Amino acid sequence: MTDVASRELGLGFLGIGQAVARIFQQYPDMSTLPYRVVAAADTRSHSLARFATEFSGQTYTNAEQLCADPSVDVVYIATPPELHREHALMAARHGKHMIVEKPLAMSIDDCTAMVEAAQAAGVQLMAGHTHSFDAPVRAMAELVASGELGELLMVNTWNFNDFNRRPWPTSELRSTSGPVLNQGPHQVDIVRQIVGGVARTVRASTIWDDVRECVGGYTCHLGFESGASATLVYDARAFFDVAELHSWVAEDGGRRSPQANQRVANNFAALSQNPDQLEVALEAQKEQGRYGAATTTEESQELWGYSAPGEIIHHPYFGLTVVSCERGAIRQSPDGLVVYGQNGLQEIPVARTMRGRAAELAELHRAITEDRPVQHDGRWGRATLEVCFAILQSAYEDREVVLSHQVSL
Repeated sequence: MTDVASRELGLGFLGIGQAVARIFQQYPDMSTLPYRVVAAADTRSHSLARFATEFSGQTYTNAEQLCADPSVDVVYIATPPELHREHALMAARHGKHMIVEKPLAMSIDDCTAMVEAAQAAGVQLMAGHTHSFDAPVRAMAELVASGELGELLMVNTWNFNDFNRRPWPTSELRSTSGPVLNQGPHQVDIVRQIVGGVARTVRASTIWDDVRECVGGYTCHLGFESGASATLVYDARAFFDVAELHSWVAEDGGRRSPQANQRVANNFAALSQNPDQLEVALEAQKEQGRYGAATTTEESQELWGYSAPGEIIHHPYFGLTVVSCERGAIRQSPDGLVVYGQNGLQEIPVARTMRGRAAELAELHRAITEDRPVQHDGRWGRATLEVCFAILQSAYEDREVVLSHQVSL
């Protein structure tokens, strides 16, 4: 078996916006990974100029040129979701392995085309859903699989935050039905990771966000082949903050201010005072979160819920997840798990491991160098996205939706 650190792979970024900014700003683990950052493609010249200076890498304004670059082994696709199919097929044609940011695509047919193209080309396709890589989530899944607490009965997971009040351009927020296609893959992936993958039915309802005029949240009941069930709740309208239930730990493991939701809501309200310039202002604030932005302030980072690297002292926290088994229950704590068993409460520390996108890239590297399937492959990502689409369908049609593209771990 090849050591994960023994072979460097050339990494090229297709789109260097917010996701890539987080990779370089937030995850010091990136510098320890066996990759060489060799190329980037984007339409923003100032970001490419910074990339060339920071990494001495090749820069392109054309996606095909990056995919054709012989120094690139892995393409990190972080372009808008509606371009994911085109860019994944392009990478596959050039024999490149790839990781695709969430949502994997904008339809099940697009996901299938991406899966088939990667298979035909003999390359790895990894679906990027970061919070299923959180150490407490993995630890919960391992404890459930061990059988120590008996059969898994149900999972409940709740997230209440300010996602819809962040300065998303309106068309972008509406294209993902608010949080459903953007944040839903995180939440669905967490539940599928713990239960084991194969969901069968979805019954859901959504709530409307009058301020952003799009979906503001959802409640989803997810039935699994094993007989277990899960309830997923998400409210993105900046009222209640789920961090209040978790010692004010932020999504990335930093400290979350109790005033964070209100500050983000106030910012959007202030921008809305000039409706003719609202979209220009939203785009300007989104630009401040992208890689290579001319101006990035602490305030602008707070609008997106980002902590400085030195402030991250706990595990990531994508809402409260409680797992119920025959002989006990489990939830995450800021630094591990809390297990409620027949002999009382037990706190179990969980080591802080490589997190988020760095952990995904490490897994992809192992899969490539050891010539084995990646766990969160295109089929897994398609199954997760199928649940998200089913949430919208079930809510719209007011009925249960039967799933047909599910896979196990």
